[in-house]
Amino acid sequence: MTNHETLHPTPDTLDRLLGLTPGQPTYEIRHQRTKVVDATQASENLLLGAPVEGLLLSDRLLVALLACALTPSQALKNEYANRLSVLGVPDHTIQSVASAQLEELNDPRLKQMLIFTAALITDPIKADKEALLTLKASGLTTPQITALSQLVAFVSYQVRVYAGLHALNLFHSQGAQS
Repeated sequence: MTNHETLHPTPDTLDRLLGLTPGQPTYEIRHQRTKVVDATQASENLLLGAPVEGLLLSDRLLVALLACALTPSQALKNEYANRLSVLGVPDHTIQSVASAQLEELNDPRLKQMLIFTAALITDPIKADKEALLTLKASGLTTPQITALSQLVAFVSYQVRVYAGLHALNLFHSQGAQS
């Protein structure tokens, strides 16, 4: 048994979404750096699993969903939409965020969080002092704004890692067919 099989008895989010299992070339390449694999999943667990004072899990998942919708990453968008459904978030809210129709949301604080998320993803220069002051006026504290920004940065990283691994997986599967 190899070391990574001992460290990873259950797949992390990226392995699960990509269908990566021990023995597959993409899995083996990814798991050569177990510290990176572990740190990636630990970051997700911290930002989306652990409580963050003043930020509901549903709000954080909606931020992740919007980030995935705007980047875009269909697989991660589906993942976060499913997690929101399990939490009981109304389908119309999930669909509004997944389609970036933020004007349909009634919660002003959440709406500002999502507007800030959209700015960070699509036009980071707009995530300026004025945007931060708007978040503060919406009731977010500096630690909450920091956590929100860290979440958006993490999801951007997660989307890129997923895209790279997906491409590598396609390459390996096409090479096997040749």
